[in-house]
Amino acid sequence: MSARTAAPVVTLDLRTGHAGLDGADGLHRAVRTALGGAPAQEAERFLLVDTAPGLARHQRVYEQVLAYGTGHALCVAVGAPPAEPGDGVAVPPAPTPWALDRPSPLRPPAVGVLWVLDPHCGTVADPTPDEDDGALRPLLELLAAPEVFDAVLNAVSGLPDGVAVPALRVLEHDLSHTARDRVWRQALAGLVGQDDPGGRIAVTDPEAGGVPAVLAPLVGAGTPRPVHSKEWRRPGGEADERYVACESALLEAEYAYGRQRGAGGLLRGAAGDVDLAESLGAAAAELTAYRETVAETLRDGDGVGLPPEQRRRLYERGVHLPRVPEADRERIGPGLRDYTQGLLAQRLPLRSTAARLGAVADLATPIGSAARLGRLDELCPAGLPRRMAGPRPFEVRGAAVAELAGGCAVAAAAGLWPGPGWVLGPLAALAAAGLTTLALARRPGRTGNGHLDGGGQSGALAQAGAGMLGAAAGITLGQVLAVPAWLGLSTLLVALIVLPLLAVRRWTEALDAWWAAGGGSEGRDVLDSLDGLLADAVTHDWLLADARLYCADGARAVAGMIRRAAAAAEGRDPVPVTAERDGGPARNAGPPADDLLDDDWFGPSYDRSTGVSGSYDSFESAAPRYDDTTAQGWDDWDDWDGDPEPGGGPAAGRDTPWRDPLADTVPPPREPDSVTAARPATPAAPPPDDVPVPWLEREAGDGGPELVATLVGDLADGIAGLLDPYWGAIERDPGAATALPLDREVRALIDDETARLARDGVAAAPAFARDPASRPDPAVLLGLAPDRVARILREHGDGTGTVPLCAAEHRRLLSRDRYAGRGVCFAPDVTRHAEDPLGADDMVWTPAGRYAGVFRLLPLRTGSVRTVRLRGGTTGPELPANANE
Repeated sequence: MSARTAAPVVTLDLRTGHAGLDGADGLHRAVRTALGGAPAQEAERFLLVDTAPGLARHQRVYEQVLAYGTGHALCVAVGAPPAEPGDGVAVPPAPTPWALDRPSPLRPPAVGVLWVLDPHCGTVADPTPDEDDGALRPLLELLAAPEVFDAVLNAVSGLPDGVAVPALRVLEHDLSHTARDRVWRQALAGLVGQDDPGGRIAVTDPEAGGVPAVLAPLVGAGTPRPVHSKEWRRPGGEADERYVACESALLEAEYAYGRQRGAGGLLRGAAGDVDLAESLGAAAAELTAYRETVAETLRDGDGVGLPPEQRRRLYERGVHLPRVPEADRERIGPGLRDYTQGLLAQRLPLRSTAARLGAVADLATPIGSAARLGRLDELCPAGLPRRMAGPRPFEVRGAAVAELAGGCAVAAAAGLWPGPGWVLGPLAALAAAGLTTLALARRPGRTGNGHLDGGGQSGALAQAGAGMLGAAAGITLGQVLAVPAWLGLSTLLVALIVLPLLAVRRWTEALDAWWAAGGGSEGRDVLDSLDGLLADAVTHDWLLADARLYCADGARAVAGMIRRAAAAAEGRDPVPVTAERDGGPARNAGPPADDLLDDDWFGPSYDRSTGVSGSYDSFESAAPRYDDTTAQGWDDWDDWDGDPEPGGGPAAGRDTPWRDPLADTVPPPREPDSVTAARPATPAAPPPDDVPVPWLEREAGDGGPELVATLVGDLADGIAGLLDPYWGAIERDPGAATALPLDREVRALIDDETARLARDGVAAAPAFARDPASRPDPAVLLGLAPDRVARILREHGDGTGTVPLCAAEHRRLLSRDRYAGRGVCFAPDVTRHAEDPLGADDMVWTPAGRYAGVFRLLPLRTGSVRTVRLRGGTTGPELPANANE
């Protein structure tokens, strides 16, 4: 978009004089006031509002204004000048009682003049100034759009004298005042929300909670690659040596334990090998030493930040701190920005967004390595090394019911063979008892000096007794049944196989129970836990300490700013919007202070027909009767200044002569001032913005289902845009965020958005919208018929049905050339993407979404415009002028 297209339209109202515009300083102040005080904006378009009689008297002002900018201007002359020009003005005769005295600077192609003889089109007999302002308001708002301004200026420049009478057919579609107030408050409530994070950030997987990958190591439990691969342990350092010694001792104990399990351990014992109890005791001593090393290292590294002295002590402990990319502070600022913008893009309420950022700050805040000392007792209880190194009883479950039943069955099977069973049965019982006694004799701790021997029990006597009972039963059964020799031999072989298997099982179960009771199975897990605790301290308390502190400060600063923004937005009521602020006209740069209140923002609108308050939809019912038969009939252009003929309107048939419905409705003469002064005061004056005019159709909606969410998204995008310039300051010094004026800017944003909604409607996206293409259609937002804009352009796009802004008696001013007029069709840009797009090549697309329709420019008869110029060097009410053309 070019700079000229983006430049705003400066509206200056000269109808009450030009006080304050004299001199360059006065004009400069007036322009800056009209631009809202923004010095960076260029004044390239001027919309000048004046009375028709006052044009000639303000020539000096026009020269000054046109010299200020690029010289492009539209002048709206309101009212009909008197039939006689007045004293000191010499002009040639005109073909009608009215003629427009145009000063010489207002010439095409850079300047065009729109002559609005009667903004009410003759429907109001005695309009008040407020009613005139209200009738002109939609026209001036249309011309204040740069796209419409350029199109109208280009069209009027092609007409004779650069002067035209506008004829309009416009649709104003917007929310009703009640709906606008309701959805605005709902949008503010949805924007602010509650102080609830709306989701939890898991330490184990912070990215699942939406935390960016660059921030996840700072708030989660993950470790960088150098820490995960043990690069932080300096080879030969104390931590590394203690860890390796403990790991070796545990491996040796596990190896001894593995060798003693099974039949080899039962039969061979610990001969030639290190005793299992001694190995486990050595592992316990090394585990205790490593635990103490971890504790001392955590104490040495405690604190916020790592000064050189602490780094030296950690190095002596064997802790090397490698450089990791996760500790780079330059990645944190963009990560926080992306996270915050992502939360706002998700339309998360401000307070929930602040709560999430606060959770990130809490998780990222380093707590110091000494705070992890409490975890040592949880990971490695003080009693574990004592259990590993102390003597424990070794219990062989020979007297268990299952074991006794097994011994009894084996002896019975051995004694089942008649004859030899008398000997084999008792021998099997004695063998079972002997193997049980051997298991107790092979227990850990008996070798060496025996100081680790905890004693034990085997149940060998119970095994012997059960075996003897089984042998007696087998012998008796073999004799009674006369068991054949082959069967007795077979049962004997089974007994010989099962007997050692039962003994080995009793030994292995006893050894496993002794190992578990001594904590041998926990040693490896405890060592890994202690190493993990130290690795966490290396990662989060030392390597990433500065980055985590910086991240926490930044997240807390942004959370505080967003909380202040939420407080500023909460309950922010719409504020009165001045005419200069919303781009409308302002007389003497000072519109009424209750302009927006009179627009019925807070209450129901005023019903002109009844004098009581009504709804926004009462505009059409309150308007005077002015239907399409009143509009311009293009087929009867030549009859506008002729005598009206009897008959119906255009709907009466092709052969019926057309009768101008306004030809005999000349407004009655104005009452004298004395009569007007004596008239009783009316209860209330109609609001200026609520004046019905026949060329404007108003359609008010109650709001669609997506309206509130769309407004919340607009405000969230605006706040995200307000944050953009501050990210650099937050990255440099998070503590300075408290002095940033975000809350004040949020209040200004909401006030500006309130003014934009009143001016442009809700269908158009604001300038700060991040994704305007995804905005719903205006019909969806307003809750109106989707084809309303397309229908008015299809019906009136060729100029048919447009209503000239003049009374019936003024129509004789218009040219009889029906092809001399120019037309401009305009519609909101959001309707371009609708399902029923408006595809005219010459369509003017406006960013504002409130108005759509047709702007027809009607030329004047030759001689109806008289160009005058100053004869003296002063301006004033008695300005003399010479005829120039």
